[in-house]
Amino acid sequence: MHPVARAGLSALISVAAAAGACATMWWIAVAVGGGYGTAVLATVVALTLSRRTFASRGEFARSAALLPVIGLVAAGVGWLLVAAPVVGAVAFVAGMSVPIWMRRFGGRIARLGALVTLPFTAILVAPGAGAQTGRWWLDLVLLVGASVVAVAWVAVAREVGVLAGVAVVGEVAGAGEGARAGEGAGAAAAAVPAPRRLPASTRMALQMAAALAAAFVAGWLLFPDHAMWTVLTAFIVNSGNRGRGDVVHKSALRVAGALGGTIVAVAFTFVAEPTGMLAVVVIFAALFVGTWLRGYSYAFWALAVTLAVALLQGLLGVAPTGASLWAVLGERVLAIVTGAVIGIAAAWFVLPVRSDDVVRKRLSEMLVALGAVFAPADPAVPQDERVEAFRASLARVEQLAPVHRARRAVGGRKTIRAIDCIEAALALGPAVDARLAGDGVGGDATTGRLRRAVGAARKSLAAPVDFARIHSTLLALGAELDGRGRDGGR
Repeated sequence: MHPVARAGLSALISVAAAAGACATMWWIAVAVGGGYGTAVLATVVALTLSRRTFASRGEFARSAALLPVIGLVAAGVGWLLVAAPVVGAVAFVAGMSVPIWMRRFGGRIARLGALVTLPFTAILVAPGAGAQTGRWWLDLVLLVGASVVAVAWVAVAREVGVLAGVAVVGEVAGAGEGARAGEGAGAAAAAVPAPRRLPASTRMALQMAAALAAAFVAGWLLFPDHAMWTVLTAFIVNSGNRGRGDVVHKSALRVAGALGGTIVAVAFTFVAEPTGMLAVVVIFAALFVGTWLRGYSYAFWALAVTLAVALLQGLLGVAPTGASLWAVLGERVLAIVTGAVIGIAAAWFVLPVRSDDVVRKRLSEMLVALGAVFAPADPAVPQDERVEAFRASLARVEQLAPVHRARRAVGGRKTIRAIDCIEAALALGPAVDARLAGDGVGGDATTGRLRRAVGAARKSLAAPVDFARIHSTLLALGAELDGRGRDGGR
């Protein structure tokens, strides 16, 4: 299947799960006299959960069992944001920043931290979801039910994805959830000596806490009716932080998408604003297109979400009309811009993580995984597992490409930059596949040359950073894999 078609089918499965969760929870809430909040909550959780990757059905089942409990805690925080905003903000900041700090422990602890952010993100969209029926026990049942319904629909979507032969659009849930076998964190650290400072996960957690705290204050003071947009943007641009440049790049895409979504929303008011079931169809169509194109640019997703929320407010009768629409949507864009500026400031001035250091770290992890592919056979770690670990680490390198391509577009090609090294690293993937499909790992002499080439590439990552040197060794490694090395040319 063509990659574009595969991505489209994956997006369709994800959005279908969200639509199913929304319809189910809406029907349940209306049947018991509740409002729309839990339906929105179920939609957001389902859409976000369906885009996450899980190693196995068992891992998904464990996450599914925990999600309703986490959702209940998050809903309590959402209630505090309405009833006692300052207390709720403190709890929310902790709920979003502590899971980032938990990444340092890796494995299940990191995955648990990533799971926590799902319902906490949802309450930014529907902070009042807890106030539904006026009966607290029924409200609790609805809140837990929203998570259960979302999980059920995502479970169905995952199985449909397996039957269709596609993977639901995934995202790395957090640092520490990358390749398992051959990731070699200790060896990677030896290749790129870390300065004596706080771990990256701790620094990013503190950045997130500072950004969210500032966003709450700025939102309340400047945009009391749209404060959550400021907070949501600050969270988005700092989540999955891959360095200062990544935050700037993501902020620009977020603002561009919000502007595009606002323009489309206003255009609907002048043409024919969707209402009733048509509005629902347009909302989920926008989410489908945004999910499909998100892999090409985050701006598409930001546009889709901005448009979907504007239409949702109109559907629920809470959106302004006439001249005030321009003012409200304009204020929302300003709130988003403010959140982006706050996120950038936190990334640059609160224990910053340099983009170049992230590139070096991920290149080092990739090279360790590549070395494991051509290491002597080990029954404990099958060859297929080592190859998959290399591909996973290479995918993590590829995640860095968009922001560094943007930097090259702005700065030109006068010198060797990080993106040149990233592209040279990505070329190793096809070379490894060709080698394994041809003569396999090869004899002792061949693997010896490959291991020396990998070692040279790893040594080139040592400080001070010299991308020209790194680029040269990666090209030499590629030539060795292709059989064009100095000692093994054909």
